[in-house]
Amino acid sequence: MVKVWFPDMYMRLVGKNLSRPVGKAVFYVKPSMTKWEVREYLTKIYNMDILKVETALHLGRWKRFYGKRDVVAYKRRNFKKAYVDFVNSVPKDSTA
Repeated sequence: MVKVWFPDMYMRLVGKNLSRPVGKAVFYVKPSMTKWEVREYLTKIYNMDILKVETALHLGRWKRFYGKRDVVAYKRRNFKKAYVDFVNSVPKDSTA
């Protein structure tokens, strides 16, 4: 019997930003993921060479819903962003 491990993590690429330098990417990740896990996830699954990983934890905002009788307050969930620098970045002016 072969045991197969499936990660219960998710990574979502943030939309393309033209002001971001080439060779860098930003991902939304699970708040419990560490820098090491982000690096291993991208290296093992997608076979990418990673130079550096930085993370930032963002707290969810409080929102209010104004109904006819009362005000309902709720909080959006916390999220974490991972800023990843890749080793092999393609220059912008390459004409290959």
